[in-house]
Amino acid sequence: MAAAAATLSCRQMANDLVHEEFPAEILAFDVEEQMSSTVSRAQRTVTITVPENAAIGALTISKVQITEGATCAPALTVGSKIDLSSPKTVVLTTYDPYTWTLEAKVHKEEPKEGPQLYNMGFDHWCQAQDKYSIKYDALFDEDASEAEKAVWASAGASTKMLGYDTVMPETEFLAVSGAGKKALKLKTCGISALFGAIKKLAAGSVFTGYTGDIDLTKLSAHIFWGVPFTDRPKALDGFYCYKPVPIDWVKEPYMEKKGQMDIGSVTIILSDWAAPYDICPPDRLLDVEKDPGIIGYGKAIFTKDMKAYEPFHIDITYRSDRTPKYITIVCASSDLGDYFTGGDGSVLYLDEFKLTY
Repeated sequence: MAAAAATLSCRQMANDLVHEEFPAEILAFDVEEQMSSTVSRAQRTVTITVPENAAIGALTISKVQITEGATCAPALTVGSKIDLSSPKTVVLTTYDPYTWTLEAKVHKEEPKEGPQLYNMGFDHWCQAQDKYSIKYDALFDEDASEAEKAVWASAGASTKMLGYDTVMPETEFLAVSGAGKKALKLKTCGISALFGAIKKLAAGSVFTGYTGDIDLTKLSAHIFWGVPFTDRPKALDGFYCYKPVPIDWVKEPYMEKKGQMDIGSVTIILSDWAAPYDICPPDRLLDVEKDPGIIGYGKAIFTKDMKAYEPFHIDITYRSDRTPKYITIVCASSDLGDYFTGGDGSVLYLDEFKLTY
């Protein structure tokens, strides 16, 4: 009797006929974008794990294996797309139907902590004096180390000498408030000095690196982009608020920009240059598309007139697996300021930068 009971338990009724149970199963199922695939025959489920950036609504099927002789509805075909933004059911049939569930799980990487630069929150400022005895707002504390003083630089001293503030701390309008908190304020200024002998546009700009000699006749200076850095962050995040005005100062090759709304920018570069890159606008600039020393690059462009801070995110696109030697971050209230083109009065507020890994 026990043997008979066991035999009957393995049988099913179909169309009033007794037959041996013959389950229809998914034996293997993969998609191109997956990190892993798990088949549970007991639960009749397939769980696909995909990376966070996968197009979960249009995954490409790369492998399907089901019980020989079984049919599947809807069909699962290698090379076709499948939407797993929510669990999907399919019915496999031999003598009897068997419902299977396919689902996707997104693998979210835990944020990794990595090296940051000094004063990326723009909280530390002091009144410094350059080699020409010009006092200006500098992005470091009075008691900062020499290494900390060497991180952020600007042309603020040269414009201050002519009576214009282009780089300054902001103490009231902040992305993150709190005791001792500050933000960075950049302002584009149309400069007229020395009884009209000097007429040039100066964008508010800061960068990681240092300044060299100033040429007052051109209202320009040698600036050296890059501070030592050997890690490979994935992105640069922060907060910004932009208040542009129409472009009213133009120079070749951007004469047609006059009257258009100004744009601000933040740029990040990872490089293995032999030394910090010598920039001298507008005569010597960096070709970011062709420069062989650039390992990683990203840029954010700001165009809209804003009333409050919003977050920005700059993905860094790496062109090589080489190890960086320098990191350059450049912030400008007028993106074409290197060409003395921009809007007199455009203001860019920046706060709470962070490199993400």
